[in-house]
Amino acid sequence: MKRKVFGMCLTLMMCMLLVPISTWAADSFTYTLTINNDKPEVGKDKEINVTVTGDNLQDVYAYEVNFVYDPNQLRFKEAKSALDGFSIPAIVKNNQIQFASTKIGNKAGESGKVPLCTLTFEPIGMGQAAVELTDVKLVTSKMVSSKQNAGTQIAMDITNDNAAMFRDIAGHWAKEAIERAAKLGFVNGYEDGTFRPQGLITRAEFATMLARAIHLPLNGQDQLAFADESTIPEWAKSSIASAVNAGIVSGYEDNTFRPDQMISRAEITTMIVRASGIQTAEQPISTFADKDQIPAWAYSFVAAAAEAGLVQGKGDHLFMPNDNATRAEAVTLLLSLLDYKK
Repeated sequence: MKRKVFGMCLTLMMCMLLVPISTWAADSFTYTLTINNDKPEVGKDKEINVTVTGDNLQDVYAYEVNFVYDPNQLRFKEAKSALDGFSIPAIVKNNQIQFASTKIGNKAGESGKVPLCTLTFEPIGMGQAAVELTDVKLVTSKMVSSKQNAGTQIAMDITNDNAAMFRDIAGHWAKEAIERAAKLGFVNGYEDGTFRPQGLITRAEFATMLARAIHLPLNGQDQLAFADESTIPEWAKSSIASAVNAGIVSGYEDNTFRPDQMISRAEITTMIVRASGIQTAEQPISTFADKDQIPAWAYSFVAAAAEAGLVQGKGDHLFMPNDNATRAEAVTLLLSLLDYKK
């Protein structure tokens, strides 16, 4: 008997993917996300429960929901359906979650304001994290299917006031900046408790850090068109896609992104200026002593960043545009950006 019921449930789940999409008035459906009884701030040692509720729904017998989230901030634990019946364990791939559930037997579906499911996460970072409901597929008791693009996102602040700071930044010139960035939640240390401020940062790492710092919307379903897309780490793809869509990040002339390449000071400054919205001059003037070494494509961005006070030179008023940026320099630049945008 159990095998028969299980088989019927799997058949219905498959039907959710196969039945034609109807012409329901999808605009009348709305979805809301709530966190821990609508508390946007949670402690780092607390579980985070994100509940999905649909409003103005009609005869919901089965559903499929799809989400994107930040796996650097949150670790997915489980999903539970609010409908009595059968659920398929959540499918988690990179930063995407898919969950489906159905009623069993000859029953009417749920209508009106309907809680669908609750996702449980474990916070693993600090600062702001987000979960987005990207789309929902509903199936009625008469096997009529409808799909809606939800685009509903909720953010939460993960706090950890008692967290020990990194053990390798005492006496470092960027110590206060690194601690501030960690509290804001856009940087993390390593498992051994270090931050490695003088470590170099890759293009993928900085794009991810930037996207988190300025809270770019998640883009879990966007496709990257770079020739080396397969080499981009899964944890960075959503952030890079968001930065590309925002016009902050671009590839090289050969249509590669080169995610593992160490980012240069010229590149990092260009991205910061694009994110700031600062307008570059048609005939920019740079006062750096090594201005002749600044690449032509970055010259106006470096000049604009210096004029706005976002960047400073090193010894002898050198910018050193082709040097690789360190993690400490990246954090300092991002904080300058956040302060400028206030």
